[in-house]
Amino acid sequence: MKFHAVYVVVGIIACPFIFFCIFAPSQLLQVQVIELANGFKYIEKSNFSNEWKQTIHKYLTFPLDNHYGSHTIVLLAAAYASETGAILELGMGSSSTPLLHRLAVDQNRFLLSADSDIRWVNYFVSGLEKTELHQMKYVEVKTEMGVEWAAANLSDAAKWSIVFIDHRPGGRRQFDLRAYALRSTLVLLHDTEVASMYQYTNALPLYTYRYRFTRLKTYTDVLSRTNETLVKRIRFLLESIPDSYFHTNKTLT
Repeated sequence: MKFHAVYVVVGIIACPFIFFCIFAPSQLLQVQVIELANGFKYIEKSNFSNEWKQTIHKYLTFPLDNHYGSHTIVLLAAAYASETGAILELGMGSSSTPLLHRLAVDQNRFLLSADSDIRWVNYFVSGLEKTELHQMKYVEVKTEMGVEWAAANLSDAAKWSIVFIDHRPGGRRQFDLRAYALRSTLVLLHDTEVASMYQYTNALPLYTYRYRFTRLKTYTDVLSRTNETLVKRIRFLLESIPDSYFHTNKTLT
């Protein structure tokens, strides 16, 4: 009888341990699952969030630009999520070009920046550190619709990883939005709050997966014809940013 009593006591003590071994791992896995639209992605949330936060602080200043530079946080998220591949910048500027230059160097990615304003090209040719990873090109435009962009020989990469569309004349953008649908994994499109002005609506249906970033006044679209997972990841990154990053009267966390 004493032996039976011992077995019972040992069994009672062992039950919680056995229960933990069986069920605790599954609960831990559940913590690592983040629902993202209609899909799921396994990530270590704490490490992932900290790394993204550090990346934002490394490359951007606060509060995040609500006008001409509203696309920079989207560019950063796209580069962070995609990690590799060539980048094409259509339309250079004081916000996008220095950022993409730094990302190209840090991520060892080829970057081609092009603009129809020779002043921007000369400014960055002389102002940015020389590197074979970053090439710049002047596209001389004389026509109202900017047909010269089509003959500018910008398709040096077999397929672009990211194409950023923000060039002039504005009427040209709709055609390049169409042209790069099959030639780039991602297309980032600026000024989409005035889509009708640039006639974006005719070309947007070419992209199966679309996300519009509206947390800053001048909107930016994240577009892909083939890579739903990448668009979802960029969306998650952008929507995880605290509101304090967008306002001067709040403390950053």
